[in-house]
Amino acid sequence: MLRVKICGLTREVDVSFAILAGADAVGFISGFPSSPRNISLEKAIELAKTVPPFVDAVLVTTGDVLKAEPNLKGGRFDALQLYGEIADPDAVRKMTGARLIRAYSPQTEDVDAAKKAVNGFDALLTDTYVEGKQGGTGVPANWAVCRKLKYSIVPTRLVLSGGLNSANVAAAIKMVRPYAVDTSSGVESAPGIKDPGKVMEFVKKAKVADW
Repeated sequence: MLRVKICGLTREVDVSFAILAGADAVGFISGFPSSPRNISLEKAIELAKTVPPFVDAVLVTTGDVLKAEPNLKGGRFDALQLYGEIADPDAVRKMTGARLIRAYSPQTEDVDAAKKAVNGFDALLTDTYVEGKQGGTGVPANWAVCRKLKYSIVPTRLVLSGGLNSANVAAAIKMVRPYAVDTSSGVESAPGIKDPGKVMEFVKKAKVADW
């Protein structure tokens, strides 16, 4: 069954509602100072502690944060969604005890580049490429390219992200047939503040989409 991740959560009330709405995973962003959804690692850990069993807590961060915080094992993160270069994914997995998601913004249909990028990771998250930015743009991805990449990285699973909202998520799922979908700005009332109605509608549309 397709899984749904609500990302960029900054408040405990938003975490609670995302879970109530049926999200399978919730994401916390740390290490991106220019993002309105960025929170400190300490706050991300505290919010992750409120996530119940059977829902995944995901830390969205960079290799630089990992270097500065060499031991994240006590943070209650089930997965790390990583941007930037990660020299040794296996070492990160052993250090943190978390599954690893490679954030990837394809500029072309180069499947070999995608295969190289996801080597050593548990999943590939396709985000929209915008020059000078590391994800979180709210711009819809090229779904045809994402579908092609999905089949190129089998058996590694693909998470579809980039500009998804309740109006387009069903069409995106039908086109790409991903393992999971991920949204952040598409379910907000203001940057970093989730809208309960939008969250519920997104999860509902995703869960009943014709995969």
